Amino acid sequence: MKNRISAWIVLGLITIIAGLGLAVTNEVTKEPIKQQAIAAEEKAKKAVMPEADSFEEIVLEDGTAFFIAKQGDEVVGYVSLEEAKGYGGMIEVVTGVKEDGTVTGINVGGSSFAETPGLGAKARDTAFTDQFKGKQSPVRLGDPTNANAVESITAATRTSNAVLNAVNASAKKINLYLNPDSGIPAVAEGTPYFGEAEGFVGPVYVVVTVKDDGTISGLKVGDERFAESDGYGAAALESDFGQRFVGKTFPLTLENVDGISGATVTTKAVINAANLAFESKSVLLPEGTTYAGEAEGFVAPVYVEVSVKDDGAITALKIGDARFAESDGYGAAALAPEFAAQFVGKTMPVSVEDIEAISGATVTTKAVLSAMNTAYEQKNIIGESVTPAEPVATTEITATPEPVAIPENAVTASKQGFAGPVAVTVAFDEAQKISFIKIGDEQFAETKNFGLKALEDSFQAQFIGKLLPLTLRKADDAVTDNTIDGISGATVTSRAVVDAINELHAQQYPVPVVTAEPIVVIPGLAIEVTREGFMGPVTVRVQFNEDGTIASVALDEVSFKETPGYGALALDEAYLASFTGLQAPLYIKGVGEGVEGTAVSKLQKPDANTSATKTTQAIVEAINEAYALFQSQSSKTVTKQGFMGPVSVAVSMNEDGSIKSVKVLEEGFVETPGYGALALTDSFVEQFIGKVPPLAIKKAEDQMNAGLVAPLTNPDTQTSATVTLQAVIDAINEAAQ
Repeated sequence: MKNRISAWIVLGLITIIAGLGLAVTNEVTKEPIKQQAIAAEEKAKKAVMPEADSFEEIVLEDGTAFFIAKQGDEVVGYVSLEEAKGYGGMIEVVTGVKEDGTVTGINVGGSSFAETPGLGAKARDTAFTDQFKGKQSPVRLGDPTNANAVESITAATRTSNAVLNAVNASAKKINLYLNPDSGIPAVAEGTPYFGEAEGFVGPVYVVVTVKDDGTISGLKVGDERFAESDGYGAAALESDFGQRFVGKTFPLTLENVDGISGATVTTKAVINAANLAFESKSVLLPEGTTYAGEAEGFVAPVYVEVSVKDDGAITALKIGDARFAESDGYGAAALAPEFAAQFVGKTMPVSVEDIEAISGATVTTKAVLSAMNTAYEQKNIIGESVTPAEPVATTEITATPEPVAIPENAVTASKQGFAGPVAVTVAFDEAQKISFIKIGDEQFAETKNFGLKALEDSFQAQFIGKLLPLTLRKADDAVTDNTIDGISGATVTSRAVVDAINELHAQQYPVPVVTAEPIVVIPGLAIEVTREGFMGPVTVRVQFNEDGTIASVALDEVSFKETPGYGALALDEAYLASFTGLQAPLYIKGVGEGVEGTAVSKLQKPDANTSATKTTQAIVEAINEAYALFQSQSSKTVTKQGFMGPVSVAVSMNEDGSIKSVKVLEEGFVETPGYGALALTDSFVEQFIGKVPPLAIKKAEDQMNAGLVAPLTNPDTQTSATVTLQAVIDAINEAAQ
């Protein structure tokens, strides 16, 4: 036992002595090692910025730092050290950058440098590092003859990407220091669409902004699920990658986009997601609820749309509409993206103290603030964002064009789809209905999960037995003999099929040219209007009663050529008599639709569930145009700008100057439901009868009289649609002049 204790004592003494020795050694060598590191760093800084004789350290708010390189008192550039993960561990890269982003040189290494000899270790060779000199950041891997590209090290892409990422990170940090506003994302012009596709690791979400002319103005990659590999697919998150898409048009392909080196799968995912987003027209609404409002500016009304999250934070602000007319050089600056961008992240309500006002345009600035605060306070909602759909399934569609026997009378046409030509072969029977259809040929290249569904039997079968011309059915439209249900998310492909069929039908069954005058007024008898039917011109003679209801409808049988058993049923006296007493404008009644006194049923063949929609439409359109002419003879119609769009008002006057009738026309009317849309109600227009223009809106302190009109108020919220009401009043006052 004593021997064992003695051994432990000896071992302990050895450990203590060894520890003291190491401590002494460390203390002795610590300062020389530190000085060696400082010397190595100074040497690296001089290597990448040789014209500098001093380096001043700048520590940023996030704790990172870089150096201002000076020659005497003159700033000649900037130097930064960044680390990136290579194949064998962390790689330190010292980068010199000019103020304009030009790289002056790089130095690769660090104490942890452990890249593979003969491969990644070549990152320290001048043959690789010298390529960066004179390149403009951000630098990428590619053809070194290009202005911002360097050649990758053979068989060492991961090391090459690590160095590249460190260089670009240094350049970006210095650029943000010199140009703080460059960190604020630019507001792209156009409509944003969202979509996603499967990447190398997981789903890749994309928001692509497209201008009205179809060109891309911005592209942003990634959401919280983005997990592509660092040094490879993760480069898709960089703003310079999104910039590669700007100015391009759809469909995008690998051939017309400069992809990410070493990350083809991620690049393809971005391209597929952008193509799907645009083809399916998945419009991305700003996060939160969008409110609309306006206030009087210096020259004209200033309209705004502000999007706000539940916590009151602003996510987007759009300023201006067709009426915007603030002064160039002053209030017109409100349209600049950077002015609206400063509101993002602020909390409603916003005051002048919260933002940087437009210099010399206080009135315009206040108008923007007033419009957005009032819209938010009065809850004038025009849209709410929705959570993006779940990831699109990536399973392959198995549908392929099956070999079929093509009838001898079949004809073929091709129309441009989303990704290429869409060929359609059809045949028609004696009644001009579709009796055969085959979609697709060897050039068919529409998108899987979307346009590719045009090859499926379930899509093609619905065309059999349809009458021409065809239309794509909207969600709220009734199913008719002429409507086709398009492929969800593939409107372009669906439209190509329908257009091809309609073109083939028009070629086989050309419609005679209408030679009659479109509108003829028969004095004291009727108004005659000619419209194109299914087989030729349909001329309708209409007489109206004094109150605008229909007194009689007749057709010109000489020029009438509609299909026997279908459109020709319109010549039946009972059918024409069914219009008597109806109040125009008329509507074709769908299943469970229509308003009593204004709805017309389609011409229906008694022994078949088919109808002559085109003939019915021609008659209804002719009657409605005749009614418009009848109204213009007895009343005056004036259009003024409302809150959301044009507001047209038909006004007739009594001989004593009082108002005889007022009607707000529904065609083109898009005012806000629950607010401006109340102008379409009978109770609203009835209040004008008997009043004497000029009219004005009654204020709270006014006594009601024959020249004042009560505000147009939502009964539930007690808030008013002042802009809409003012448009109606202005129209009435102008009509009465």
